[in-house]
Amino acid sequence: MNYQEEKKYIGNRDQLIRVKRLKMQEGKAAGVEMLDVQNRSGMHFDVNISRGMDIPYLDFCGENVGFISPCGVVAPEYFDDKELGFLKSFTAGFLTTCGLKVAGAPCEYEGAEYGLHGNLSHTPAEEVSAVIEEGGDTPCAVIRGKIRDAVIFGDKMCLEREIRCFYKERKFTLRDKVTNEGYKKVRQMILYHCNIGYPILSPESEVYIPALETKARNAHAQEGIDSWMKTQMADPNYEEMCYYHKLKPDEKNHSIAAIYNPDLELGIAIEIDLSTLDHFVQWKMMGAGDYVMGLEPSNSTIDGIKDAVDNGSMKYLKPGETREYNLTFHILKDREEFEAVKR
Repeated sequence: MNYQEEKKYIGNRDQLIRVKRLKMQEGKAAGVEMLDVQNRSGMHFDVNISRGMDIPYLDFCGENVGFISPCGVVAPEYFDDKELGFLKSFTAGFLTTCGLKVAGAPCEYEGAEYGLHGNLSHTPAEEVSAVIEEGGDTPCAVIRGKIRDAVIFGDKMCLEREIRCFYKERKFTLRDKVTNEGYKKVRQMILYHCNIGYPILSPESEVYIPALETKARNAHAQEGIDSWMKTQMADPNYEEMCYYHKLKPDEKNHSIAAIYNPDLELGIAIEIDLSTLDHFVQWKMMGAGDYVMGLEPSNSTIDGIKDAVDNGSMKYLKPGETREYNLTFHILKDREEFEAVKR
């Protein structure tokens, strides 16, 4: 039955697709505003407009997809931008966006100090809108907003985000446009920290990353490089490992990474436009209480600004220049869909 036919059986469009504004009331989350999105497929997610329009919660038919860190949702005023202070309010969630001046390791560069992963994910959005666009048989929830990473006497960048979710589809799209609003050339880094958690991620889960090349981040990760694609039981003594993958492109210069749980017959796939997101990080953490795998597209390496500048992966924006980043997130509901991703 198409949308026009289904409308005959409902009293309000909210029965099929809806976006509602919520406000958290307690603890360190008090004051945080979110947009709660749900569609006809059974997919549900929240957009945190107080924190960079990131996505803390994603679930499908009641099954959680992302990883929620022990600190949970935290309001932006608790942000500590020094060194590893980011971790004190790192919700993780399904998506945390890192940037725009730095993404990755804390560092010092040209006399300035930069904390882990930058400020973007702790910055409230502005000019936020949420509408249901109706067009024939495919009504679509469209969420838009802007996040500024700017300072007087310094870099002036703005990220404009658009998220689209159609009423019956088990996917949603994210499009970011980053603009240099200043009058000098600027460095620009971005990392999409997509975090998969239990129960999608479990000891039985299968990891698919179409890697042409794989490099360990450090000597510890090198010890486990032969099993980078394998999960395991939660281990209280596990030490995180990170791997850098060069992804195989398809004919559209896209690539897809996925995690599938065969016991649930459920998975998540991330489709990446490699034309601007030409790097990929896998964060593997099999710890008890910290059980998560990050599938993280980025536009540069993440071992500090100097490293990215020196190895040539650093990206720049000229005055007035805009660069676009595109991701599509697919819910996989059976083995056949997971195998199709791999073809």
